[in-house]
Amino acid sequence: MKISVVTPVYNGEKYIRETIESIKGQSYNNYEHIIIDALSTDNTINIIKEYPHVLYLSEKDHGQSDAINKGFRLAKGDILAWQNADDLYFPNTFDTIVEFFNNHSEVDIVYGYYQLIDQDRKWICDVYPIKWSGWLFSHGRFCPPQPTIFWRRRVYEKVGLLNDSLNYCMDVDFYSRAVKNNFVFERIPKMIGQFRIHVDSKTQNRDNEKKVFEEYKKVLADNFNYNLFDIFLYKMFQARAKVTKVVKQKWLKKI
Repeated sequence: MKISVVTPVYNGEKYIRETIESIKGQSYNNYEHIIIDALSTDNTINIIKEYPHVLYLSEKDHGQSDAINKGFRLAKGDILAWQNADDLYFPNTFDTIVEFFNNHSEVDIVYGYYQLIDQDRKWICDVYPIKWSGWLFSHGRFCPPQPTIFWRRRVYEKVGLLNDSLNYCMDVDFYSRAVKNNFVFERIPKMIGQFRIHVDSKTQNRDNEKKVFEEYKKVLADNFNYNLFDIFLYKMFQARAKVTKVVKQKWLKKI
């Protein structure tokens, strides 16, 4: 089974090499890495050119979703994923994914455990996402962590491309459409990827919190026909997540 990983990037010289190396260093070598660059003005392209195995395209796009869609159109793999230009995979991730899909023909989409790391790749904490629940997902309690999720080509062929009008929650929308098409999600209880926390991260930036909250709500509400009670549950789960985040940040400062 061939794995295709798409990486969108713009001015990503700080972390793009580590992302490429985390894919290049996989113990499973039947893969392709496609990087879509939005005409970076820093050293990103020169770094990418150091890796002849990478298929890359550098041209103007209409945002992250548009860039990822360009990559998916080029992808030839049986299994698809995207990995942002600041996140990483563990060395045996592809082996883990292929083995799981080979042993579970009924499963369409998988995700797993991950680590939070800082801008210097220092460990922050391990994160163990809950088992899949369509109800909890549809109400904003949980979303599969993007640096760990992979899906079969049949999902892409049925669900289609990402919604390029979305700036933050294009993954939530994609998974929502997969849920509505009855694709099967499953958690793999193993460490799959590393999610980097840094000040330049689009979704982690505090200035974007309200925008992310509203887009997340709109995506779920549109896909799952929210009523007032659904909106209440979404807000409750998001408030819970915010409190948990604050407590975790205070705890981490003490260690």
